[in-house]
Amino acid sequence: MLNQVGQRRHGLLRNAVITGWLMTSLVLCSGFTGLARETKPSQKSARSTKPPSTAARPTTKPSEPKGVQKTARKPASPSSAGVKTTTANAPRNKRAAGNPGTVTKAATPTRLNPQPSRRQPDTARQTAPSAATARTKQARVSAEQTAKAKRGADPRRSYETQATAGRRSRAHAEHVRAMRRRAEQARLAELARIRALDESLQHAAQSSIEQDDLRGEDPTIRQIALNALGGRAGTVVVMEPATGQVLSIVNQQWAIRTPFKPCSTIKVLTAYAALQEQLTTADEAITTGGQSWTLRTAMARSNNEYFQVLGRRLGFERVVAYAQQAGFGRKTGINLPGETSGVIPRLPPADMGRTCSHGDGFGVTAIQLATFISAIANGGTLYRPQILRSPQDTATFKPIPVKKLALSEQVRGDLLAGMVSAVERGTARRSGAAAFGVAGKTGSCNCDFGARTRVGLFVSFVDAPGKPGLLVTVITKGSTARGSNASVIAGEVYRGAAVASRTKLRPRVVPTTNLPGDLPDADSDEEDDESND
Repeated sequence: MLNQVGQRRHGLLRNAVITGWLMTSLVLCSGFTGLARETKPSQKSARSTKPPSTAARPTTKPSEPKGVQKTARKPASPSSAGVKTTTANAPRNKRAAGNPGTVTKAATPTRLNPQPSRRQPDTARQTAPSAATARTKQARVSAEQTAKAKRGADPRRSYETQATAGRRSRAHAEHVRAMRRRAEQARLAELARIRALDESLQHAAQSSIEQDDLRGEDPTIRQIALNALGGRAGTVVVMEPATGQVLSIVNQQWAIRTPFKPCSTIKVLTAYAALQEQLTTADEAITTGGQSWTLRTAMARSNNEYFQVLGRRLGFERVVAYAQQAGFGRKTGINLPGETSGVIPRLPPADMGRTCSHGDGFGVTAIQLATFISAIANGGTLYRPQILRSPQDTATFKPIPVKKLALSEQVRGDLLAGMVSAVERGTARRSGAAAFGVAGKTGSCNCDFGARTRVGLFVSFVDAPGKPGLLVTVITKGSTARGSNASVIAGEVYRGAAVASRTKLRPRVVPTTNLPGDLPDADSDEEDDESND
């Protein structure tokens, strides 16, 4: 009985020991298992960028700084780590207070680094904004310093800025003065060039006048013409349109050997051809430039557009044909050596209108112009100009007609009306020759032959009843040459005593109502040529 009881106690004791050993083994195993779980989440959390939530996953350790990770790997024994974890987490986790193993598993990841795991990402995100803030502050300071300097807060910088501005202002002023000096020098140089050219032309004209052949010249008329020409560079031709006798030629070199652009004197030829071809009438009103023009008003004011219309109506071939009938392009046959034939355009020009208003492409001499205007004055007969060199020539003189122009009395009257209006109230009114019944036409343009300068022309004759009086043709050359100035020279010749004794005074022609009351002093082609040629 006792043996059974002893055996039974011995069995219970053995079971208790075995149970204690098993319990101890379970505790030890649970400790090792917690340490293993603690180490693996720490290694994974070091590579993780997002910190896990402790409440959702208590066994996962959030990312920690390098120093914390190294500290978590240092514990040599799981028991020490477990003790630290339990001690630190005991007051926080009341639910696991009676189970140390559970506390160790739940608290081990959070006890190693409770706070830095949540602060580390904020510190990393705050690093870049801090640098940007520093740069923004530095830029703000620089901007404030710049503004302060601009406001002149820094006296030294303000002085330097003012000094620089002063230097720039002085440099700009000096540049402007230099430009003005250069412009003034260019102007003076141009004036000097023009003055030198004028002096050269005057010298050449005087030299030519000194070489004139005076045989057969009327000394009185020649002296009057010389006085009227004065020191200008030009030529004067005085002849009788009814016979072709030449009374005087001042500067024979220019009168018979030098061609000139006819300028607006070509308008007499244009009007003659248009009237003769019945392409217009004296009363036809042509509107140009917002104003209506008739032949008389256009001739008086030398309107370019009117004669350009007539020229386009005529065409190139008819204009050249009438120019050849007028004696242009061939020698007149005057008994002086070295006469030139002049120039006639051979090909149609680009602008036929300007050919008939400005004389583009033509080159005529003073004796050719005088011969053609003589035919208008005497009714259409083109005479050969002659100089009576001896008393025998005077005794045997006979007019030599060269050609008879198809000039009706009606056409002649229409041309005379326009030419008389030009002298009385038009471009030649400064001549003062209206009292002598002078009919004429001015011309002004840039010369196309010889030196590039201005040329002024005036062709005229006295329209005396029954018999035409003397004819005076003037051509001048130089910077001040104008048709109106040439008409003044002719007016002085007409007023000469010897010339006045040969002419018959007649009442001034009363202009018609369609003639403008105030006519310009210069040809309209003068203004156009200055801008276009």
